[in-house]
Amino acid sequence: MEKRLLWSRGLLTLTMVALISQGTLSAPDGPEGEGVVEQYILAREEAEYELEDFYTTALPGDEPDFNSDAMENLRICREQLYEAGLPAKDVADLIKGDPGLERAHSAVQSFAGMQKRTIEVKPSRRWTAGLVPYVFTDSTSTSNRVEIIRSIRTYERFTCMRYIPWSEENGVTTNNKLGLDHESYLSFINGGGCWSFQGNLRKPAGAGGQKISCCGGVTCIHEIGHAMGESHEHQSPNPDRDRMIRINFDGISSGGRNSYIQHTGRNVKSLGYDLSSYMHYATWSFRISGKQTFHLLFPEMPYKNSYYYMMREISMEHNCQDKCKEVPMTCENDGYLTLVDNKCACMCIPGLDPATGCTSVFKKDPEGISFPGGNYAFPAHSTGCPDDSFTLGSRTQVNAGGNYKRSPFDIGFNVSDNKVEKKFCIKDSPANDVFWPGANFCMYRRGDKCPEGFNTGFVQYDDLPTETSPNAQSGDLPDGIFDDDTRFEFCCSDTGFSDDELVLPSRKPFVLIKRRGKDCQKVRGMHVETNTLRVGNAQDDGTALVGGDHPMYQQDKNTKGFWTAYCNYKPAMIDCGDVIDLDDSNTEVTISSPKAPELECHWLIKAPKGEKLKIDFTDFNIEGKPGRCIDDLEIRFARPGQPGVKYCGSRLDKTTISINNTIHLRLSTYGDSSSHFTATVKLVKNDDLCYSVEDRGMTYDGDVNFTRNFEPCLPWAKMTHCEMHPYKTDKFNTILEGNKCRNPDQSTGFQPWCYTDAENCIRDYCDVCLVGKRFDRVDNCANLKAAGQCVLNHCAKTCADQEPEPAVPVKASDVRCSAPGPAPDGAPVDASKDSYAVGETVMYKCEYSESTKLRYCLTSGQWSPMGTVCSECPENFYLNMDNNKCYYFPNLKMSADDAIEFCQEKKSFVAYPITEEENVYLKSVTPDHILIGITDKEVEGTFVTVTGEPVAFTKWGGVEPNNYGNREDCTEINKAGTWNDLPCTGYLRHFVCQTNMTPPKDCLDFSDKCAELFTANPAMCSEFPTFADKSCRYTCGLCGKTDSPTCKASIPETGDIVELTRGMSVASSCGEGLVPVSGDAVRGCQKDGTLTGSVLECIRTCPEGWTINLDNMYCYKKFETRRVFKGAVEDCAANSGILATAYDAKEQAFVSSLKGSGKYIWLGLDDIEVEGTFKWADGSLLAYTNWNTVEPNNAGKNGEDCVQMIPNGKWNDKGCNFLVPYICKVDVEVFGE
Repeated sequence: MEKRLLWSRGLLTLTMVALISQGTLSAPDGPEGEGVVEQYILAREEAEYELEDFYTTALPGDEPDFNSDAMENLRICREQLYEAGLPAKDVADLIKGDPGLERAHSAVQSFAGMQKRTIEVKPSRRWTAGLVPYVFTDSTSTSNRVEIIRSIRTYERFTCMRYIPWSEENGVTTNNKLGLDHESYLSFINGGGCWSFQGNLRKPAGAGGQKISCCGGVTCIHEIGHAMGESHEHQSPNPDRDRMIRINFDGISSGGRNSYIQHTGRNVKSLGYDLSSYMHYATWSFRISGKQTFHLLFPEMPYKNSYYYMMREISMEHNCQDKCKEVPMTCENDGYLTLVDNKCACMCIPGLDPATGCTSVFKKDPEGISFPGGNYAFPAHSTGCPDDSFTLGSRTQVNAGGNYKRSPFDIGFNVSDNKVEKKFCIKDSPANDVFWPGANFCMYRRGDKCPEGFNTGFVQYDDLPTETSPNAQSGDLPDGIFDDDTRFEFCCSDTGFSDDELVLPSRKPFVLIKRRGKDCQKVRGMHVETNTLRVGNAQDDGTALVGGDHPMYQQDKNTKGFWTAYCNYKPAMIDCGDVIDLDDSNTEVTISSPKAPELECHWLIKAPKGEKLKIDFTDFNIEGKPGRCIDDLEIRFARPGQPGVKYCGSRLDKTTISINNTIHLRLSTYGDSSSHFTATVKLVKNDDLCYSVEDRGMTYDGDVNFTRNFEPCLPWAKMTHCEMHPYKTDKFNTILEGNKCRNPDQSTGFQPWCYTDAENCIRDYCDVCLVGKRFDRVDNCANLKAAGQCVLNHCAKTCADQEPEPAVPVKASDVRCSAPGPAPDGAPVDASKDSYAVGETVMYKCEYSESTKLRYCLTSGQWSPMGTVCSECPENFYLNMDNNKCYYFPNLKMSADDAIEFCQEKKSFVAYPITEEENVYLKSVTPDHILIGITDKEVEGTFVTVTGEPVAFTKWGGVEPNNYGNREDCTEINKAGTWNDLPCTGYLRHFVCQTNMTPPKDCLDFSDKCAELFTANPAMCSEFPTFADKSCRYTCGLCGKTDSPTCKASIPETGDIVELTRGMSVASSCGEGLVPVSGDAVRGCQKDGTLTGSVLECIRTCPEGWTINLDNMYCYKKFETRRVFKGAVEDCAANSGILATAYDAKEQAFVSSLKGSGKYIWLGLDDIEVEGTFKWADGSLLAYTNWNTVEPNNAGKNGEDCVQMIPNGKWNDKGCNFLVPYICKVDVEVFGE
C-alpha cells in the first residue's frame, strides 16, 4: 500500500509563513509569537493523545492524570503563549478546548463529559460528503481572500471537496440546508501567523466556527490541507522518512525541536513519504543561523514543490471515488478517481491519459473536448481561431506611434509604428458542461458580463486617427468603445496556480492574455511562449487610462504606450512515449525519443513491486547547459507523481537507479529543436544485488569506499560526533571499519552509505553492487588526466585506469556462510544447518550466564565479528560501573503494573534507588517523570520494593505519599527528583528495568575489532565508557591490567614522563603559536606496551593577520586594497604565495567565510592563456566548480578572463582590469622557516 500522512482526529497544527511561502526567506524560525504558537500546538497535541489513550481503557469514575509530563509541558507552553505578546483574541481562539484549562474550570470531570469535550474518539474527522462550509471574518483582507479562494478552487479542481459560503438565517445554518451531521465550518481569520486546526473538529452551533489563519500562495494550500486532515510530511511515521532526510537536531532552534519529532504512527496514517509535498518543511525552517534543520539524502531531488499526492490522499480519505460509482473505472499508476473539473474522472500523474484509467500515455485529446460555452473573446493567433465555434473580428487603431512588438510574436495582430490591427476570436454559444476552472489569465469580455470566477476591467487607448487613416473595425468585436479612441473590456481570473494544467482543446494554436504578475497558465498538451506588445497613446487629452482587473502590466515612460503580454499556445507533439512493464521475461527496454519540434513525451517504466530499475543513456543531446536548459529531460526516480531531476547538455553518463519500482521520463523540447536521447532501462532484480534487500544492506561488508557519485567515504572512526560511528552500542556497528560503505541501521537507510562531510555529517548512498556505470562529473577530464590530476570524484570514467574499481561483487543470493564455530565462552544455541544465507542469524549463549549474542551471515561469507558471548549484563542492558548494576531503558511509557510485567519478561524488575546517587541516576534517564519499583499494594502505607525487600532509601516530596483517591499504590520520581505515589494503572510513565551484574569469568573483548578501533581512536575507552565496557573490556584495561606491560609517554608541553596501563591514552598539543604537521595528538597504550600512532610534530603557525586552514595547512589573508587582477597576483607573489584558490567545497567554504558577506574578491583562477580553459594560480586545471548562474559567459567585447568570488560565494568571470580586494594564500611552512 502506498503511504502518506493523514490525521485520524482533529488536532491543532501550525506552519509559519516562512515555512511555505515562496520568495525571500524570513528569520530562521519566524516571529517569536509564531514559534511559541507552534510549541503550544505540539504540546497540546501530545496532551490530547495522552487523554485519548487514557479514556480508551478507563472505567467510569477514573480520573485522568492532569499532572503528567504531557500536561505539565502543556501548562508551560500555555504560559509562554500568554507572554508572547499576541493579540488577546488570537490567544483566545487558540486555547479554546485546551484540556488543561478544561481541568482548571472544573475540579471534577466525568468520563462522559471529558470524552465529549476534548478527546471524542471517532474513526475519522472527515468533512461529511466532502462539503466544507466557510466564512470570511472582518479581519480577513481582500488580498487574503483572493489567495484563499485560489486555494479553495484548486482543491475543488482536483478533489471532490466543495467549499460553500456559510450563513445563518432565522436559526437555520448552511449546514442544516446541506443536511450535514455537524455544525462545523471554517472561519478564516487573520491572527497569529498561519495556522489551522487539523481535520473537522465538529464545532457545535454558536461556537463561531473552526478558526483557520491563512496567508498567501501555497501557504493556503498547506493550511487548508491541515483542515482537511493533513499532517506535516517531515514528521511522517513512514519508515522512509529517515531514509530520505536526516534530521539535524543540532541545527534546530530550541523553540522548533518538537516540530521535527517523528510521529509514532499511532494517530497518523501514512500512505507514502512525499518529499515534494507542500506539507513538508524547508531545510531552513526553525534553523539555527548558518545550519540546516535537515539534510536531503538525495540532494539532487527537488522538494516541497507539489501537491499531487496531497490531493490524492484527501480524495481517497473523503471517499471521492464513491461519488463516481457510475463510472466503471480503476485508476492505476498512482492515479485516483475523483471529481476533476467537476466531472468524474481519473486524476493521473503527469503525462498519463485519464480516459484509459492512467494505464497509457496521453497522446490525443479526448473525444468531444471543447472550449467552455458562453460569450467571450480571445486574441486571434496568426493562423486564425482554434475552431469553427469562433468567429473572426478585427479592430484597427491609429495612433501617434510608439507601437512595438517583441520577437517572438506569433499573434494575429498587424503592427506598424503608428497603426495596430488586432484580430479577435469571438465566442457566442450556449452554455455547455465545460466551465473555466480556477486559473490565471485574461480574455476579452463579450456580452456585458464575465464568466463566473472572472473580474472585469478595461484598458482605454488614446488614439490619433485621421480622415485619411481612420480607426476601423470588421466583424464582431469584444465589449468596448470603438470610435476615435479604443477601449477594450476584459475578464481576468486570478483563482488558480499557473502550473496547474487547464484541459482545453490542444491540437490547434490559440492565445490567452497574460495576467499581470503571473506566469502563463499551463494547458495540457500544449507549449506556451510569451509574446509582448506595446501600443502607443497620443498623449493629447489624458484619455489613456486603465481600470478594474486589467492585463496592462506597464506604461512606457517615454511613449506612454501600454505594454500587454500574451500567452501563445502551440500544440505539443504528444503522440510519443509509452507505459512499459519490465519483469523476468522482459528485463530491459531501449527508448529512443522522436526527432520533432515541440515534443512533450512521457515514458513510465515499471518493475515488479519491490524491485528497482536503472537507466543509462547511450545518446544524449538535450539543448542547453546544466543550469541553463533550453529543453530538458526530467527523470522521476522516487514516486512517479513526485517531481524529478531535470537534465540537459551534450551528455548524461550517470546511471540513475530508482528508489522504488518506477522511472518516469518527461522530454520537453521547444521550437524546432534537435534534442534527442537513446536510453536503456534495465530491471535490477533483488536476487542480483550484492547485499540482502531484506536488511537493506546491513550485512554488507564489501570493500566499496565511495558513494554513488564517486565521492570518497570518510573513516567511520573519525565521525564520532555524528549519529553513526563504531563506538555506538545500539546500532549494528560491528562492521563499521575503515571508510567502507555500510548501513548500520536499516531504519535510516535504503542501502549502504557513508559520510562525505565531517563538519556537517553529510552522507550519501553508495552503489556497492556497481549497478551504475562510472561517469565524469566535469567536462575537462581528458585535460585533467593529461595534467596528472586524475581524481575519482571528478573523473571516475576517464581515470578508470588510474582509479580502478573494486572487484565485481558477488550476488548475495550466491553467498553462503558455513556453520559457525564456538566462541571462547559460549556456543550457538541452534546451529544445525550446514550453511546460512546472507542476513541469517545464529544466537550464541554464554556458558555460565543468561547472556546471548547474535551473529549475522555477511556478504563476504563470514560471520559478523564476535569476541566473546558472556557479558556482565544481558542483551540491551547497560552496566552502571558506579554501582555494578545492569539497567535497560526501553523508552516506552506504561502504567506501573504493565512496566512491572514488562521487566519480569526481561528477567528483571522495575529499577528502584537505594541511595541518593542512584536516585539521581534514574532521574537522569529522562526529563519526564519516571516509575520506580516501590509499592504498598500489599499493605497500605507499608512500601516495599517490587522484589519484596524493605525500602532502605526514600525521597518523598511534600505531603507525599498521600494515597489520593485511595488508589495510589505505586511510585514515581517527578521532575524535581522527589517521589510521588500514583495509581498503578492508567498513568503512563517512563521506566527502567534493572537486574544484577554477572561478573565475567574471563578478561576478553566482546568484539574482535577492538584493537583496530583503539588504534583509530586511542581515546575511545574514556570517550565511550559504555562501549568500552560492553565491547572492549580487555583492550580498554577494564580487567586483567597486570597481564600487559605498561607504556611510557612524554608530555611535550612539560617534558614529563607518564606511565600508562592498557587502554589509557595521553593527549598532546602544540604550544602557543604552533600547529601540528604530523604525528598524533592522542596516543593510546596497547597490549604489547607500545603506543599507538607517532610523536606529534609541530611548526610555527601563521603570523598575525593571517588565518590558518588546518585542512590544507595554508595561511590566508584578505587585503582590502583594491587591485586589478595582475596587481593582486603580484602582491601575493611578493608574500611567497598565490591568489586564493577553491580546489574543493571545503576550501570554497573557508575562503568564502574569510571573504565576508556582501563582498567581492579575486580568485586565483583565469583563462587568460586559452579561452575557456580555466587554470588555478598554481597551474592546475579546474575540476571543482562553483559558478554563478549562466557563468562563465565571457561577456562583453573585450571578454572576461579573470574570476571573482561574488557576495553569494559563487564565481563570476570578469574583466581583469576591475579593481577588487583579494585574498592571498601561503604555505604555512613558508612562515615556519
